[in-house]
Amino acid sequence: MAYWLEQFHVFLLILLRVSALLMVAPVFGHRAFLARAKIGLAFMVSLIVFPLIGGEGLDVPHGIWPYAFMMVREIVMGVVLGFAVLLVFVGVQFAGQLVGLQMGYGIVNVIDPQSSEQVSIIGQFLNLLALLGLLTLNGHHMILTGLVKSFTAVPLGGVVFKEPVITKIIGLSGTVFIIALKISAPILVALFLVSVAMGILARTVPQMNVFIVGFPVQLAVGTLVLMLSLPLFFRLVERLIRLVERDVFALIDFMG
Repeated sequence: MAYWLEQFHVFLLILLRVSALLMVAPVFGHRAFLARAKIGLAFMVSLIVFPLIGGEGLDVPHGIWPYAFMMVREIVMGVVLGFAVLLVFVGVQFAGQLVGLQMGYGIVNVIDPQSSEQVSIIGQFLNLLALLGLLTLNGHHMILTGLVKSFTAVPLGGVVFKEPVITKIIGLSGTVFIIALKISAPILVALFLVSVAMGILARTVPQMNVFIVGFPVQLAVGTLVLMLSLPLFFRLVERLIRLVERDVFALIDFMG
């Protein structure tokens, strides 16, 4: 009886870490998937991981509060790992919002199923392309591989939140703005040049209504530059996925 109770504790802790990561990580945690499908996926992944982990050496606390604290640490670890991957797509969507606002799509918003908030249509477009790039590059395999390796580097009940973990998360949060600027830079520069050209025309041809002429020009130039920069966008997404893989494994080492 004691053996099966110990195995139950092991499986429960595995399920908590797996569920927390899959609920936050991109692709797996998307709101387009039913909650029952997410729960079933977390349960199946936990069943697969369970024989690989084993519960040897797991010291289960006897008190309710120490045991609850152990469960919370497993949940927080899964959330931190999933959040590290999600930040890349937050930066991509932020870039789309910057571009959409400058192009004139600020009044054309759609509902993002991930956050249930109104976002720029360009931001949603770039976010979907980034998700497709993640799947094409087997990024979902990387997420699952990092999850399995986390149990080896950080055993169940051994999660420790050190200062480097907080520092790393803050640094990754700051890269959101860097990612957004890198993606939106070509379009923003092109639209800035269009604005300068419209300003010169307004001074040289006062009879021309710059607001009526400039709006379709900004849309056309912005859309053209966006289409031309898509190959660079995919290369940048590929590089970001490789970098986030390194960051996820670094976080796992810090929490060990």
